[in-house]
Amino acid sequence: MPDFSDIWDIEKQLWTGPAEEYDRLMAPHCVMVFPLPAGILKREKIIETVKLAPRWDHVEFDSETAVQSGEGTVTLAYVGRCLKDHDTYEAYCSSTYVKSDKGWQIVQHQQTPA
Repeated sequence: MPDFSDIWDIEKQLWTGPAEEYDRLMAPHCVMVFPLPAGILKREKIIETVKLAPRWDHVEFDSETAVQSGEGTVTLAYVGRCLKDHDTYEAYCSSTYVKSDKGWQIVQHQQTPA
């Protein structure tokens, strides 16, 4: 089974890292789907929204994670559990990454609250 630990590291960084990293880690035509009020967001709106939102202090991915890959494409599917101060959040998530000349970049992310 291939090792996708580098992609899991990127996924964690997107939850907890600085908003400024999104520009580098997202493919040009990235789309993300969040619960309302955010909804469906394209690249520029994603960056704008993330800059306004406080970052999560901690995130963990469920141990029953599914990873499927095709040539140059990896899809992660997991339950994410997050903590920020005393707030918690749990969601079913999927993210798809493509390999580009800039490394692995996210092209799709979706969250459904658990």
